[in-house]
Amino acid sequence: MGSKAKKPFIVIVAFVMCLSMTGCFDKREVDDLVNPIAIGFDKGEGNSIRMTLQIAIPTKVAGGGDGGGGGGGGESVSFTTVEAPSIYSGLNMINTYVSKQLNMSQIKVVVFSEELAREGIEKYINALIRGREFRPNSYMLVARGTGNVAERYLRAVEPELESNPAKYYEMVLSAYRYTGFSANTSIINFYKNMVSESTQPLAVLADISQFENSDDINTDNSTYREKGRDYPLEGDFKAGDMPKVGTIKSEIMGLAVFNGSKMVGEFDGEETQLQLMLEGNFGYSFVTIPDPLSADNVVPLNIRQNRNPKRKVEIIDGKPNIKVKVFLEADILSIQSGINYESIDKVTILETSAEKFFEKGLMRMLKKTAQELRSDTAGFGKEMKGKFFTWDEWTDFKWIEKYPDSKFEVEVDFKIRRPGLMLRTNPATGTEEGEQ
Repeated sequence: MGSKAKKPFIVIVAFVMCLSMTGCFDKREVDDLVNPIAIGFDKGEGNSIRMTLQIAIPTKVAGGGDGGGGGGGGESVSFTTVEAPSIYSGLNMINTYVSKQLNMSQIKVVVFSEELAREGIEKYINALIRGREFRPNSYMLVARGTGNVAERYLRAVEPELESNPAKYYEMVLSAYRYTGFSANTSIINFYKNMVSESTQPLAVLADISQFENSDDINTDNSTYREKGRDYPLEGDFKAGDMPKVGTIKSEIMGLAVFNGSKMVGEFDGEETQLQLMLEGNFGYSFVTIPDPLSADNVVPLNIRQNRNPKRKVEIIDGKPNIKVKVFLEADILSIQSGINYESIDKVTILETSAEKFFEKGLMRMLKKTAQELRSDTAGFGKEMKGKFFTWDEWTDFKWIEKYPDSKFEVEVDFKIRRPGLMLRTNPATGTEEGEQ
């Protein structure tokens, strides 16, 4: 190639390279953006939606304002609520009176009202997944109750230990790793399960405390009576029903169960722990079980899931037969009765009692998903799907319709690993009342 022929070629290459490097034509300065950290959806008039944004105030979050320290949750955010025909039209309306352009990429939490969830939220989930600014790993919550409960919940969130409310959401919604009372229900996971042929979606339950002072506390809304217990355990509650008072009004406990895009029921705290065990996602948690040798006492344990559960699904006489074996281990935290469960002959009694306790809970929870909720929340269809050679054969099988007829076999392998820092429980000594 001659020198004259090279010159046009070099010019063209240089021109193309210049065009490829002009990547700032649509830039947006950080100072020109405002970052909502949470968004809530309530049912509006007619077919409209009532949308609430919780917006971080940069100067307060960074500590530049009077409320910059811990406990400034209510001062470090502002709220706005608008009613619009769609999510994006609502954002457009808010941009007309907010001085900075909305940037939705920092959204940590998406809250739907129970009323919307029970009607179906497919069109809203699709809109969130399609939009490139919304993070697919944002947590998804359902606010319990009627009316504008999503807005009410967001306005009640006032973190005391975090000056940054976004950090508060990250911390409290990841607490399922050491409580088991919620789960990692991101928008992308919800969408995948919503359109899946083998499992159904879940969302974390949220609400605000119903008690104003200690004298009002009661357990009337606890689920322990439904389970045949004489007293409630820590997992027998849902968000909003926890027997607590304090400056932190917001609560997260339990799961909203969906069939497709419609909410069909709820799990309490204990059922949420069992759901995580069935998935193999249970980390560790303090769990209280009844004392097998002393009916008036309990034995608190620190329980962990040491391996994934074994799951097997077969079709027998046209009905799904599901077998599950869950593996758990625990450390003893307390023995109220003083019985020496640390001894070799007594520890097996405690282990057997714990196995029966969890087997009963798992069986009750699984029957609820099949007979009452008609929703495969644990994803047993994934095991069934592997038995088909083609996708068409699997979809024609219609697993979701067959799941309500399932029969279950549950086994729990439970081992006490450590007695804590006490090797033996010794009774207290002292003078009995009335003795001289």
